[in-house]
Amino acid sequence: MSATGVINRPLKRKVAIRRDGEEFVISVQPDDLIIFRHAEAGALRKACLFLRWEVVSDTVPEANNPASW
Repeated sequence: MSATGVINRPLKRKVAIRRDGEEFVISVQPDDLIIFRHAEAGALRKACLFLRWEVVSDTVPEANNPASW
């Protein structure tokens, strides 16, 4: 456990977050197999953190970060 109380564990899977039509998706890399779909990209980012998945590509701009637009 780290000093902040977070358990340091290795990441389990490499994924990408991108837009697919009207929704956002998480796809496994390098196969590009879509495994989750949601209306909000933020919810998918939270899911990746919870599941300890490494986001290697995130092509969706963050609403509160103009630098990502």
